[in-house]
Formats: sequence, C-alpha cells, structure tokens
Amino acid sequence: MKSYNYKKIRQEVKRLVKKACYSANNNFSYTTWRYHIIPVASHSLRLGKMLKADLEILELAAYLHDYAGILNYRLYKKHHLHGAQLAGKILDELNFSQEKIKKVQECIISHRGSVKLKHKSKEAKILASADAMSHITELADMFYLTFNIHKYETLEGAKWLKAKLERSWAKIMPEGRNLIKDDYKLALKIINKAILHKI
Repeated sequence: MKSYNYKKIRQEVKRLVKKACYSANNNFSYTTWRYHIIPVASHSLRLGKMLKADLEILELAAYLHDYAGILNYRLYKKHHLHGAQLAGKILDELNFSQEKIKKVQECIISHRGSVKLKHKSKEAKILASADAMSHITELADMFYLTFNIHKYETLEGAKWLKAKLERSWAKIMPEGRNLIKDDYKLALKIINKAILHKI
C-alpha cells in the first residue's frame, strides 16, 4: 500500500475549498467557509471520535462535500455527484489512499437529505448528520441565507427556514441530535415567534 502525507493533503484540500468559498463566483458568499464548511468538519470529527469512525475520510469529505456547488452554482442541483468526481480527482493527485478516496466519494454522494441516497458507511451517516447539524447550530448564517441570498420577506422566510430546519433535524443521527438539541429548541422558538406574530 502506497504511503501518503495526510497533513499535507488536509492542508491542500482546506486551501482549495477556502479559496473557492472566498471567490466572487461563490453564489452563497464567503460566509460559507466560516459558517458552513468549518462547522460541518467540526461536527463530523466530534461524531467520528464518539463513534470510532475514520477521521481522515470524514474530515476530507466534510471539506469537499459542497465544493462543486461553491465552484459553480450551475452544478448545485447535482453538486453531490459532481463533488464526488472532483474529490476523486483532487485526492488522487495528492496521492491519497485509493480505498479511502472511494469512501470519501461515497460520503459526498449521499450527504444530501433531499436526494435520499442510502448511506453505505458509518462515515457517510456522520457526514450527512454533520451537514444537517450545521444548519441548526449556525442559525445566524441561515438567516443570512434565507433573507439575503434567497431574498425572502420576513414571514415567508421564517416559514421556509422552519421547514428546512425540521428537514435537517429529521436527517440527524441520534448522537448528533443529542449534541445540538438545545440549539434546535432555541432556533424553533425564535422562528416560531416570527411566524406566530400577532398583528
């Protein structure tokens, strides 16, 4: 088996994704790096340690899971498929383990709740949960996405965001829910206040 330098691979993957996040071509804005990619990586590693998963696979999949959609918004509807292809190419060029590249790709392909693909590994389940967890723990950025990026008015946006957070919560594994249950309750309390506001 070919050896590889994980520290260098991780560093280069982070550099590529951060650069894409801060590019003017990123329709989701530069906040994607700080308020989505980093939290997804953090949640992934936390769950991965708890569940004794492969942390290298998890960390690289977390950094690369939205990469295709960040690079090119036209790819967003199928960013999980394009992202897996890009991840394979990037990690192969960095001499990462071929066996682990396939597992990173599996994680990326099945991370989206709306696509409903089966998770083939513990790592894939964790990444999907971590992605959904970030929607709940990074509420300020979700408001930015709702009202600045998608341009919703207050009531319409609150309803859209509540539905998104409820879908995200349903996607999270029990261990992840346990870590962020207080965030979820607080998020719903704030959003419901806008929806139920009396005139």
